[in-house]
Formats: sequence, structure tokens, C-alpha cells
Amino acid sequence: MGSVPATSSRLLQGQLHLLCGFIAGFVCSFVLLLCVYDVHNPPCWPSSTLPATAVTLKLNQQRPNLALGLQRQLRILCMVLTCPDYIERYAQHVRATWGQRCTKLVFVSSEHNESLGVVRVIEPEADAYDNLWNKTREGFRHVYETYGGQYDWFIKADDDTYVIMENLRYMLAAYDPNMPIYFGYKMNRYNVSYMSGGASYILSREALRRFRRQAYESSKICPEAKKNGIEDFYMGICLQNVGVHLIDARYALTNDIKTKLFPLDVAKYMYDVNITIPDWLRLMTATEIETGPGCCSNYSIAFHYTTPERMYLYEFLIYRLRVFGVARHLEEVPKPFTWAQVEKMFPLEHNTMIRDLTQMLERPDNF
Repeated sequence: MGSVPATSSRLLQGQLHLLCGFIAGFVCSFVLLLCVYDVHNPPCWPSSTLPATAVTLKLNQQRPNLALGLQRQLRILCMVLTCPDYIERYAQHVRATWGQRCTKLVFVSSEHNESLGVVRVIEPEADAYDNLWNKTREGFRHVYETYGGQYDWFIKADDDTYVIMENLRYMLAAYDPNMPIYFGYKMNRYNVSYMSGGASYILSREALRRFRRQAYESSKICPEAKKNGIEDFYMGICLQNVGVHLIDARYALTNDIKTKLFPLDVAKYMYDVNITIPDWLRLMTATEIETGPGCCSNYSIAFHYTTPERMYLYEFLIYRLRVFGVARHLEEVPKPFTWAQVEKMFPLEHNTMIRDLTQMLERPDNF
């Protein structure tokens, strides 16, 4: 009689073990599925287990991806020039679209607007187009003194510019922010090279430091605040005079030598005719301007003269529109350049006419 309860007990224990094992297996499988398929959170495995030098973005791959990785690694402050009359018309739409992908977004103007992050850097009576150099000059001073050590790169843009931040980070990933460099759409005026202000330009952390600590204080090598200043031309003078190298964004990546920053509405480059590009731009652009379907880099960065409506259109086309059945290209972060390579590819131009502005014999118009 005693053997029957013992047998039943062993059978019950075996069933309990089987049930516990089934439950444990189900829970582990469920957790694993959450880790793999949750697109709103980082993966459960540490990112350090991923290859550091050959990471690629493949079709249907979820996080972590290259764009997110670069966003975390490259800290970019976006300084956007605006004015009180354009807060509602333009600035708020920058903040609602591409500005949200900056590490830090700062608007500079002649009036504070705390809710939008607008900082006053000049007096209201001086906030006009002919004082654009003063606003840019004081804007960079404010950015350096407030945020200089917190960010790697500093882009200056207008409030009617649209910037694809992922492509900007892709280009900058090949460079060290401690190098004295700045990028942009290269132009030439009065035999002096500089970067177009409308197309936006980007200063490294070291370039900004040199501007504030060396150029800003010396009217001999950097134009002082004045009316009718040519903002982008002046910035080119100031930076070159403190040893900052100009990098034409068109040639910033060896595998892509198409235009990446546009001083005009990008639509004007799409027509394969000459009438869409004004003569003044062709005359001052450092390289021949291409038009037509092959005009522009697949990794274009900034478009000028963008209406708010067009900003939202770009948001839809870039970040939401999908083409069924078309696979993405395999992508990887560009290999970094050494300082020796940068110096060789983009040497200082040594414009002798701007070495001492107080002694310049032939001053350009509006200088």
C-alpha cells in the first residue's frame, strides 16, 4: 500500500518540473522576441559587440543603425540666423523639421524668444540685412562663450535653409573636430576664397576657438563690426588669417565629388539648361556648376531659399516616403583622414591681400 503514494508523488514532481521548464522557456522566448523586434528601444545586447570598423546598414535592419550611431558620436550645434519678423514665418518651421535633429539648436536675433530658443546678440535697431556680418560675428561669439566646449561642429544656417543632418554627419565623420577646418560651398570674390553663407558653412571646434580667441579681437586680421559687411566673405578672411583650412564640401569625401551644399533652391540645379543658374553665381563659384539629373550628390546636405512648405515636403520625401521593392545601398562610415592628409588635400591658400586689412591698398566694394 505504501508504494502507491510514492509513485504518484514522483509522477506529480515530474509533471511539475515539465511545467516549470515549459513556462521558463516560454518567458525566455518572449523576452528575446521583445529585444529583437522592439523598434522603439535600443537592442538588449550591448552595442560594443558590433564590429567597430565595418558596420553596414542593410535592408530591414533595425537599431542600432549608422545614422543613430553618428548622431550620438558627432555633437553638432546649429546656429540659425533669424529676426523678429521671421520667427513665425520661418524659424518655428526650422525647429519643427530639420532643427530637431541638431544636437543643439540656437537661433540668434535681436530679440529673445525663450520658448523657441532665440537669443538676442545684437540691438533691435541693428537687425537688418546690411548688419548681417555683425549678427554672425556676435552669434559665433555667443555660441563659443556659452557652448564652445560642449560640441564638436558648428553649422551656421539661415532660417530659410533646410539641412539633412544625417548627411552632414556622414561627411564630418571623416574629420577630427580638433583640426582647424571649415566646410562649405566654395566661392571666390576679389581673389579671396570663402564659403557661401546662404548654402551654410560648418566650423570645427578648433576653427571656432581660433575665430573667437584670435580673429575676433583683431581688426587687423578680421573685419570689425560694420554696416554693409559681406558676412560670408568676411568669415573666410577671418578664418584663413588664423590658419583655418577651407574644405570645399564637394571634395570632402573622396568617393563623392558632387555639390552637397546649395546657395540656391535645389530645383534650379535640376534643369539641364544654363538659364536656371544666375551669371553672378557661375562667376564666383570655385568650380564649374553642373545642372541636370547628375548635378547633385546623393548625400546632399543643405538647400537654401527653402519655403516652410518645402521644408515639410522634404521631411515627407526623406523620412517617410518609401518605394516598394527598392533595396537600400550598403553603407559604412567613411574612414577618417589624418591631419597630414587634410593639409595635403586642402592647403592654406595664403591670400596675401588679406594678411593686414589695415594696409590693404585696394579695398573691395562694401569693405
